[in-house]
Amino acid sequence: MEPLYEPVYEENTPFGKSIDYDLNVLLTNCDKVLFNYDRELVIKGFHYCVDKHSDVIRKSGLPYYTHPLNVTLILLNEFPYSDAESVVACLLHDIIEDVEGIKKSTIEEEFGLEVAEMVDAVTKIRYENTAKLKTKASTARKLFLSLVKDIRVILIKLSDRLHNMRTLHYLSPEKQIGIAKETLSFYTPIAHRLGLNKIKMELENLSFYYSDKSAYIAIQDALKAKRRDFLTYINQFVVLIEKSLSVSNVGFTITVVHKQEYEIFQMMQDGKALSDIDNFYSVVIILKTNDVSECYRVHGILATAFNTVSFVDFISNAKLDWYKSLNTELIGPDGKKVEIVIRTEEMEKVSEEGFANSFSLKEGRKRALEISDDEIEQWGEWMQDIIESNPDIAQQTIWNSIKMNLFDGDLSIYEKDGTIHNLTKGATVLDYAFSLSDKVGLQCISAKVNGLLRDISYELKTGEQVEIIKSPNAKPKEDWQKFVSSHRAVVALHNYFKQSNKGVAPSLPEIENFDVELLIYGQDREGMLSNITVAIGTNNMKKISIESMGDMFEGRIVVTIKNLKELNEVFLNLLQIEGIRKVERIEN
Repeated sequence: MEPLYEPVYEENTPFGKSIDYDLNVLLTNCDKVLFNYDRELVIKGFHYCVDKHSDVIRKSGLPYYTHPLNVTLILLNEFPYSDAESVVACLLHDIIEDVEGIKKSTIEEEFGLEVAEMVDAVTKIRYENTAKLKTKASTARKLFLSLVKDIRVILIKLSDRLHNMRTLHYLSPEKQIGIAKETLSFYTPIAHRLGLNKIKMELENLSFYYSDKSAYIAIQDALKAKRRDFLTYINQFVVLIEKSLSVSNVGFTITVVHKQEYEIFQMMQDGKALSDIDNFYSVVIILKTNDVSECYRVHGILATAFNTVSFVDFISNAKLDWYKSLNTELIGPDGKKVEIVIRTEEMEKVSEEGFANSFSLKEGRKRALEISDDEIEQWGEWMQDIIESNPDIAQQTIWNSIKMNLFDGDLSIYEKDGTIHNLTKGATVLDYAFSLSDKVGLQCISAKVNGLLRDISYELKTGEQVEIIKSPNAKPKEDWQKFVSSHRAVVALHNYFKQSNKGVAPSLPEIENFDVELLIYGQDREGMLSNITVAIGTNNMKKISIESMGDMFEGRIVVTIKNLKELNEVFLNLLQIEGIRKVERIEN
């Protein structure tokens, strides 16, 4: 049984007393983790770090270089994805920001372009000649561009933040709360997105502790009391599970994992009283096989032996953070609920290592997020425009965009043919249209969602089938920008109206009283022609021809339209008719 979580403090560090000892510890850790690395580069980086920070003392009383040293050891031991260049960049991560006269070009001359770019990426933009809010927003943009281009940058930032959180007790309560809230809003979602669950949990609990100590202590005390009451029960339940699985003919190990303080706090935020929460523990069953089908078989055995409350399949519908498992709640002895997690050995490895499980620097892969260079450039340009036009809200706008598009939970949306599209939580019909292409987004007027007509602002739910309805004469309105959150939709609409304000937008002429030929395809039935006539209006209809093909029909109709708004209304009216499958405008 794992002990209850306690915040980690580093007041009794062995570092800062002997430079030779500290270097030896660093190299010993490099030898364990790195393969065929440039040892001399690391030694040079360490001495450079010690020398440039030699006149600075931390609030703990230790030489400043012990901070980058500790951060580097975190990078080496907590993230199984590093090399000599990232180690040196980590040692130098505060150099440009804190040491006068050191610039990116200085680092490049000493250690090469690769190290210099990483050090520059983790360096905050200085406040010189610019407003503070604008500077913070620019730093956010810079970090984003580095994050999506080179994963090592964000690993250095995570290592730095973890060490800062472990030593946060040296700062004032006001600063503790500010840093803790920033960590919860940005750094923990990054760790979650990369599948770094151990790092995520420590950052969450330290942030929770410093932002609301009374709530943290109350939950921790409750955990200790519940542990005494629940330990015997959970162990008895584990024996019953082992007995049930003894007939499975597959090896397994069972681990009991307690929920963290912050997890309990989130359950309380959802409306649960602390006294009503029983499932403080999860039972993790790791199958000694990589045959995924065994997970379902084991679940079937348990579902037969115990009453099942819930079941979530994260194997066929893997989570955004690389996590795969079968999660179920069972009713154990005395009617108490127990959460069960079933994984193969490979799934457990991914759960522990996250993205690093499938990463290799030797293969030259440095990106953990699949975003094209064009998308990165366009998103970055949008951020810069926001910084210039609205500096007061730019930082929050940029952080929200990064968080929603990279870190928030994902949705699985289906086309009619079954093709799956992954969108982020909160995506609308209009977001989905832009995910198909900018042209589809700009021409979108509504959609059929599970067969029902929905507005462009409709917020999609996972598993829904969506068919976009578009008109070549659709013209985006400025309030469309309120209905989108995906970076592609936000950037496309921003650029559209930016060009429009310059008089060069792909505008459509406001023509009045013009003829349009429409092609209508659908299922034939009694009353269909009458419904079409009502939808268009008898005064508008000039010519109609219908050709039947079994139980289907194809119609060509020429109508007189007053303006583009009326044309879009005709499209919508026709698409709401039962049996209508498709409406298109025929360009003459």
